Parts: sequence; C-alpha cells; structure tokens
Amino acid sequence: MLEDVRHVVVSYAGLKPEALWRMFMSDSYKLNKLTNCNWANLFEVRFKRKAQVEKSWIMCSRKDKPREDAAKADAVVIVATIDTDEGRRLVVTKEFRVPIWDFEYGFPAGLIDDGEDIEQTVSRELKEETGLDLVRVKHISAPVFSSAGLTDESCHMVLAEAEGQVSDEWLDHTEDIEVLLLDVEGIRDLLASDKKIAAKAWGLLRYYAQTGQIE
Repeated sequence: MLEDVRHVVVSYAGLKPEALWRMFMSDSYKLNKLTNCNWANLFEVRFKRKAQVEKSWIMCSRKDKPREDAAKADAVVIVATIDTDEGRRLVVTKEFRVPIWDFEYGFPAGLIDDGEDIEQTVSRELKEETGLDLVRVKHISAPVFSSAGLTDESCHMVLAEAEGQVSDEWLDHTEDIEVLLLDVEGIRDLLASDKKIAAKAWGLLRYYAQTGQIE
C-alpha cells in the first residue's frame, strides 16, 4: 500500500498544480450495451464528472453508438394543419401506447429511415399514420429531446401543411391510431380533459388553443 502511494506521488511530482487539477477534474465515460433489440436498446453508462466517484446510469437509445451519434435525430414529430370545408384544423392523433397501456394524444410521428431526408420522412409518416398528403414543410426545428433522464432519443419538430382525406389504408397493422382534425374549441376541450397528452404536444396545443395558429 505504501509503495503504491509512493508511486503515485512520484508520478505526479513533475506536474504543475493546474495539470493535476485538470487530471482529477476530468470527465470519464464508458458505455456498455445491455440488450440487443431491433428498435431500441438499454445501455449502462459508467461515468465520472468533476472529481466525483464513478457512477452508473442506465439509459435507452435507438442508436448503435449513442454518444458518437448524438447530433443525429431519431425521428420527426409532424405538427400539421389542414384546410377543410369547415375551416382550418390541426391534425391530432390518438394512439395506443403500450408503456402507459392507454391512448396518448399527440401528433403524427415516426423514425427517420436510413437514406431519408427529413421531408421524405415527414411525407411518408404523414401518409402512413393519417392518409393525408404533405403540401409543404414550413419549419424544421433542431433536434429536441424526448426525456433526457431516460433516453438520448431526439426528434425534429416539423411544422407543415397537409391535404387530402383521412384514411387508415396505409397504417401499419401493429399501430392503433385514430386521426382527429380539431379546431380551436376541440383543442381547448382536449386540454381541459383528463386525457393523456404527449409532453411534446402539450405546449403547441395550448398555443394553438390561445392563438388559432401554429407558426
């Protein structure tokens, strides 16, 4: 034990105080993949920050190399309006979500496939989940994070305009989605209810209920 301490002292003796401080305050990050599933996996992160002792964090990721691919978004969330004979409506989805074993109200969304750009994903997912066609993309956000305490999953929030007729013809058989075309009053009723609303949707729904627009 004494020899180990002597070795450490000798090893660090030539370092300036600033270098020693940087060494002991430096971060460390080690990633261990725990599962091997198709769409998402669990990882253990062993980490140390600012001279803390090493700690462990279990996280979920859709990426093969979470930290290296952090800048790449996993999905899109489509905030679309459509002009109907009754006026402008907001496209809202009521989708069954297994983790909460209930329906969640939000917006059409989906993963970005390899080789797709964002607009291609928006067009495909909008068609698959709602039957509607993309008219144009008005705005694409930088990646925003779903729940950073649990996962590094991120998505682009996309403001868009749609047209056509609602249909489940292209809906995947594993998905249970009802499409709602809601006006301002419909959005207000939804917000006033006890229904489960997606966190990424709540603020935009409230803004739409107050202003009648998404810009």
